[in-house]
Amino acid sequence: MKILVISSNLIGDTILSTGVIKFFNKQYPEAKFTFVIGPSAKPIFKNFKSVEKIITISKKKFNLHWLEIITNCFGNKWDIVIDFRSSLISYFLFHKKKFIFKKKSNINHIQQLSDYFGFDCSELFIETNNEEDQTVTKNLSHNIDYFVIFPGGNWRPKIWSVKNYNALLKKILNKNKNIKFILVGSKVEEKFYYKEITKNIDSKYILNLFGSSLTQTAAFMKKSNIFIGNDSGLSHMASASNLRSIILFGPTNDRIYGPFRKDSQVIRTKESYDYFKSINIDKTKSYMGSISVEKIYNTLQKSNYCE
Repeated sequence: MKILVISSNLIGDTILSTGVIKFFNKQYPEAKFTFVIGPSAKPIFKNFKSVEKIITISKKKFNLHWLEIITNCFGNKWDIVIDFRSSLISYFLFHKKKFIFKKKSNINHIQQLSDYFGFDCSELFIETNNEEDQTVTKNLSHNIDYFVIFPGGNWRPKIWSVKNYNALLKKILNKNKNIKFILVGSKVEEKFYYKEITKNIDSKYILNLFGSSLTQTAAFMKKSNIFIGNDSGLSHMASASNLRSIILFGPTNDRIYGPFRKDSQVIRTKESYDYFKSINIDKTKSYMGSISVEKIYNTLQKSNYCE
């Protein structure tokens, strides 16, 4: 059996779709999957054992990337086509069955998928390999709590101040020394945030994972205690890694992209998402200032992660 998945370019949306992939993989264990996917999200399926082919597509001017997708997929006979981009391409491919998912507003993304496909799509996953798992084993200790921290993001307006992250980490350490912070993100984000977020914090409390692959990051998340970070693809990765999370929201929609896990929490700005929709967003500044260090710390206390 051959299954074609036309996936998102975005890391977050791709991770949120993995519950669908898992269902079809369980239903048809002999099936081979072909993914059409953007370059940033491609590594998510690096270790997926049922992959036959990954077709990497980058966006092009005049939507010419769609022509590239057709060229790569036309001529094959697909048993199932799953289209997460709600495109017209699926209608022109040879297939027995197709699913064309279209996003809706103000309903959690996982719930939207479950409603459309007619089964529970909440079993997100990211497969890791033996080498990645062994790296985690070598670097983590059983008697220490690990807090995964993501201070970055792809859009300035939704990024909480790195100075606030630094203040939060110091406040946590002031009450509990049996903690290490795993800092995650890209190499570019390391240049922006590492120095400031670790200011006046002993390096023995820091594990720098900036620049690590998505699957290696997921391997560490699977063995950690909690994730704290901005709304992002990595916050969805935390959910896929069964990692309890505190996710910060401002000018992005927590009703759609908030964590589906019941043990995870959203902390959003005093302003609602509807407020942000009503104003012109300045893409050069953060709108996260109304979230205080104390609010996050108090949430950790209530969850028994801090004294």
